[in-house]
Amino acid sequence: MSNDFLRRMDTKIARALSRVRLGFRAVLTALDTSPSVQLLQADGLSGEQLQAAEVFQHFGFTSAPPAGTQCIVLPLGGKSSHGVIVATEHGSYRVAALKSGEVCVYNQSGAKITLKEDKLVTVECKRLVFDVEDDIDMKAKRIRAVASEWMGLYAPEWEMGGDEDGGECEGVWRGNQHITGTSRADVDHVSGGVSLVHHVHRENDGGGPTDPPKRK
Repeated sequence: MSNDFLRRMDTKIARALSRVRLGFRAVLTALDTSPSVQLLQADGLSGEQLQAAEVFQHFGFTSAPPAGTQCIVLPLGGKSSHGVIVATEHGSYRVAALKSGEVCVYNQSGAKITLKEDKLVTVECKRLVFDVEDDIDMKAKRIRAVASEWMGLYAPEWEMGGDEDGGECEGVWRGNQHITGTSRADVDHVSGGVSLVHHVHRENDGGGPTDPPKRK
């Protein structure tokens, strides 16, 4: 096979490949989230404009990338008009302070859920709302919730204890407590070391001690 023939073949192959658009970068300019698969408009770095390009994301996860997001476009069949978006990134909002193996879900407003090393999960947000149809099971060695201004917990019935079978536990309340309804204790209520069940005191006329309080 002559060198001239090989050169002609190389030229034809190169000419054919030049008509096949390879993957390229683009910058998102507009996004339509209403269809089942999001559609975007973007400007290619080589001057190409994409119209209604499909944005493919992993099942179970969806995001609406803002304008200015960089995109990787994969032209199906080698045609830019059939391009699909397979990856997006916006350097202005990406969380950079992650260690190897850590994962963070974040948005444009700065809310973050970070899965850190040692099984530590942190949630950073302005307002946290749980909307659950059934039970919430939170089983952990330690749970700590801190609010700088206010915390509200509302339910028609509350139950707290050592375990679900009614095991004993000890609760500590630091600070003042204001109860707007009736407070009941099935066993006893001790205030300042004085038991309401076993409390006795001298009669007002200086007589002997009173009988302990009687249960109804």
